[in-house]
Amino acid sequence: MFAQMWTHRVMIAGLVRRDLRARYAGSVLGLAWAILQPLLLFLVYMFVFSTILQVKFTTDDAGHGIFAFYLLAGLLPWLGFQEGVTKAATAIVDNASLVKAMRFPAVVLVVSSVLASLVASAISFSVLLIALLVTGRLTWVSVSLLPVLLCLQTALAFGFGLMAASVQTLLRDTLPVLQMVFMIWFYLTPIIYPLSYVPSRFATMWHWNPFTPLVSSYRAILLEGSFPSLADLGMPCVWTAVALLSGYWIFSRMEPEFADLL
Repeated sequence: MFAQMWTHRVMIAGLVRRDLRARYAGSVLGLAWAILQPLLLFLVYMFVFSTILQVKFTTDDAGHGIFAFYLLAGLLPWLGFQEGVTKAATAIVDNASLVKAMRFPAVVLVVSSVLASLVASAISFSVLLIALLVTGRLTWVSVSLLPVLLCLQTALAFGFGLMAASVQTLLRDTLPVLQMVFMIWFYLTPIIYPLSYVPSRFATMWHWNPFTPLVSSYRAILLEGSFPSLADLGMPCVWTAVALLSGYWIFSRMEPEFADLL
């Protein structure tokens, strides 16, 4: 599969460009929407938690007292991950004519969808990086390790995307189910609240969440200017390997049936 992706790397790059152009076709602001959409969602959460609910975070909990940075450091990775998996889930069905008419690995459709989401996610991160730079909080750790975490996040999304695309081709109910799963998953991830707020009897469930250590790693490098712990980096690597292997196994066995299922 990975050899096929390398062989068709030019096609993948073309599909990524096509996806980004189609996403903002006819739009005056174009790629600026990759910044405005998460920014709007961020403002909504800020208003709800800071003004309506008046949630008070301690200095250590909320990124040295700045809840806006704390929220963005968890929200932006999540939005990129969610979009990557969701776009990948429909990649085969949305390009049914290509899968039927052309002989090329269907995996290029999945990986191009995930990579397009990576580009949009990287653009969104510019908001946070600029804010950190202006406030004098941007460190070399933030700059050097951010691409590593983005790649790890993308690989995890690709693994889940392979599974989702395979099942969606067989069962069209997969996408709405996936959207509900992401809604629940979001609130089971310490994005809008600190992990320390989770009751101890549920702590194990949160630690087994594949995205919990990723969020902790993003906050460590962006808000604290420090390297993530080995546990925070090791667990996402394990989950990514499991997701990639499972996705490869499911996708490779269902790929010969895609044309007939479509």
